[in-house]
Amino acid sequence: MQLIAGGNIALASEVVEILIKTSIPNQVEVDCTAYLLVQSTQKVRGDQDMIFYGQTQTRNQSVLLVQSDSNDPYLSKFKINTALIDPQIQKVTLCATINEPNNFSRISPIHIELLSGTQTIANAVIQTQSKTEKALILAEVYKHNDKWKFRFIDQGFNGGLKPLAENFGVVIDETTTNTSPTPTPTPTPTPTPTKSNINLSKIKLDKNNSTINLSKKGSAFGKISVNLNWNKSAPKSESFFQKLTRSNSIDLDLGAMVQLKDGSIDLVQPLGNRFGNFDRAPYMKLEADDRTGASINGENLHINGTQWDRIERIVIYTYIYEGAAQWAATDGVVTIRIPDQPEIEVRLTEGNQLTTCAIIELKNVNGAIQANREVRYFKDQQFLDKFYRFGFRWTQGSKD
Repeated sequence: MQLIAGGNIALASEVVEILIKTSIPNQVEVDCTAYLLVQSTQKVRGDQDMIFYGQTQTRNQSVLLVQSDSNDPYLSKFKINTALIDPQIQKVTLCATINEPNNFSRISPIHIELLSGTQTIANAVIQTQSKTEKALILAEVYKHNDKWKFRFIDQGFNGGLKPLAENFGVVIDETTTNTSPTPTPTPTPTPTPTKSNINLSKIKLDKNNSTINLSKKGSAFGKISVNLNWNKSAPKSESFFQKLTRSNSIDLDLGAMVQLKDGSIDLVQPLGNRFGNFDRAPYMKLEADDRTGASINGENLHINGTQWDRIERIVIYTYIYEGAAQWAATDGVVTIRIPDQPEIEVRLTEGNQLTTCAIIELKNVNGAIQANREVRYFKDQQFLDKFYRFGFRWTQGSKD
């Protein structure tokens, strides 16, 4: 079913997915956001009701965002389980914003698909050629007469991410931006008002900005989440013969080497089934390995930041378990999320025929986290270990 602006359709199931598809030039960034709104105020109750790159899901996973890991194609996804949405929430508004100094006329038309299971039940297109705004309200999932519906909106908004979030009642941490505050409409009291500490900052570590120091905002850092995502399709530049003689996908695995304050060392990686432990040494754990490459969530590593004082350093790396060593074709990106800290992003922009890449080193410097961009390539993990002087003993391993 093709929807026009204002068109709506009833949801046939409790769980739906909304795909956001387009194509974006280099140096242009698009971020998708969702706002869970109370019916009486059309505002959020607090920062828990804003879903964005720094907070990709609600506490009960009623709304989940998977942000695109590439620009061409750009593909982000919202997954919404209406059965889990708090009864106070009557609407989930889905939006997109673009980075300065760009506006939406810079990108290709935006295609929106509403899926129930594997079936597309509705789609819509936003023609962007004449869009001069920096934010768009794309669509909404809303409750009407006790039934959930989907409505296509296609409405521009004058302002970027911060003014948009404030329009929906989110209070932004003023330390995250240098722009002057944007006036917010006089708010109507919400049922459960809470102070918000939403942090919209992003830190991109590259050759020119390779190090960042993060201090604790409280007694500990909390759960540190590391995500590796990449383009799992075959490189576009491959010849017909190359496509015949190898797999059509690239399988990257995420790993980490850790040295504790007591001098002990450990390693986590899927190879050898070394998945680690979150609550005791080495204080980090890998999620189950994606063996098929079908997951758009990539690979995830969680570090126990409450135990950061026991950790001396961590080197986070990736290696190509399957597929040709063509790093440029992977569009690999590592994102580190730490509670109450700006998101850290490192892209694998270079590459060669070596199969292992040290991405980032986290050092304990007087209790703070010093994050150093590495992006160094090695023949395998043993050569990486030798360079960083951990001192592991190596034998041949397997995922099986």
